[in-house]
Amino acid sequence: MEKIAVCAIFKDEASYLLEWIAFHRMVGVDLFVLYDNGSSDGGAELIRQSSFARNVTILDWHDRPGQLSAYQHFHTNYAGAFAWVAFIDIDEFIVPVGTGSIRGILLRKAYEAYADILLNWQIFGPSGHEARPYGLVLENFTRRFPQDAEANRHVKSLVRTKDLLRVGSTPHIFDCARPTCNARGETVVSHAMQPAVCCDVMVINHYFTKSAEEWTFKRTRGRGDSLDPYGDHVFTDVEGQATVEDTRAWRFLPRLRALLDA
Repeated sequence: MEKIAVCAIFKDEASYLLEWIAFHRMVGVDLFVLYDNGSSDGGAELIRQSSFARNVTILDWHDRPGQLSAYQHFHTNYAGAFAWVAFIDIDEFIVPVGTGSIRGILLRKAYEAYADILLNWQIFGPSGHEARPYGLVLENFTRRFPQDAEANRHVKSLVRTKDLLRVGSTPHIFDCARPTCNARGETVVSHAMQPAVCCDVMVINHYFTKSAEEWTFKRTRGRGDSLDPYGDHVFTDVEGQATVEDTRAWRFLPRLRALLDA
């Protein structure tokens, strides 16, 4: 069976790691290669003591910024063990549309000629939360940008590892040996921001700000891909645009809670 991996870098995100891992296990991901970028909140140990430990490889990673160099390390040392890899962040969830798994989706004939699939964001905001709410991210943050909002034209990549040539200058797209498609299996140019939003088949729910309290901490923690801080007006901009109520991810909650309880 072809194996699917997720590669990600994290710092001080212990509160979110197990939900994020459990969700992606539930939708078909086999293994995770995670780069701990100087955490001080015990996230790595939390994973090692969980039922997901056997599915996760954790490496200490001290580069700043460290995201692209971590991706390059994965390409050099781990990519050959997998058929597909998703390069995403801990606040990004790959959501299959109309089905429960991405595994069957990746076997579709529509993708056979392509090296990588670009998945569009659906950006979620604070959903009225000032303080961090109790419960799961998928449960609490339900207000997103309108589907075709300009910011949702951003993509992240699901890459067929045999076609991955190199990590470039952005964590959104990669240099590959064959053409690129969107989630519908249509040929597109490999750009980090697409001319149109594709929300069919698979999307990425991007829980970008979470609550005001969590956003403040996120700004203090810093970014994985840049030394530049987030702008002062980002939170209010996202809050103002994230007005569409979307609870479609709630269909995953019973299975997700069962995995976490186990």
